[in-house]
Amino acid sequence: MTKSQYTNKKQLAQILFNQGYTQKAIASMIEVSEVTISKWAKIENWDKVKTNLTTSRHNRLSELYDELAEMNTVIANREEGKRFANSKEADSRRKLVADIKDLEGKYSIGEAISIGREFTNFVAETDYELAKQVVSFYDEYINGLLEKQKWGE
Repeated sequence: MTKSQYTNKKQLAQILFNQGYTQKAIASMIEVSEVTISKWAKIENWDKVKTNLTTSRHNRLSELYDELAEMNTVIANREEGKRFANSKEADSRRKLVADIKDLEGKYSIGEAISIGREFTNFVAETDYELAKQVVSFYDEYINGLLEKQKWGE
């Protein structure tokens, strides 16, 4: 196996891992041993990466909503006639709303991986070989997203 093939298999294995496949299934799909998959997962902290990919956007949105709710509560609890945001609060609130809108309007790579996992599982239920091809295409798609993110596109 060439270095390029090895690297491609390793990247595909991590994507499949992030999609929720077992190490045994991944080993079978990309034709390497379970020991190899286990070694890759341990060395490169795949569990931690998977957790970060799938929760960070959701957690950030939750924090922003909490911050906005708290700000609105503070303003609403002021005495009657003074329940308006001052210019600093209004600016902060506008920025929070913009951040929320931005996060809600985009999906993260983790979400793309999650969607891919669900779709691949759906395909695998009827055609396992086709699912392997779908995973290959999805791998290219995810790598493209990662490349765009790397260059800030």
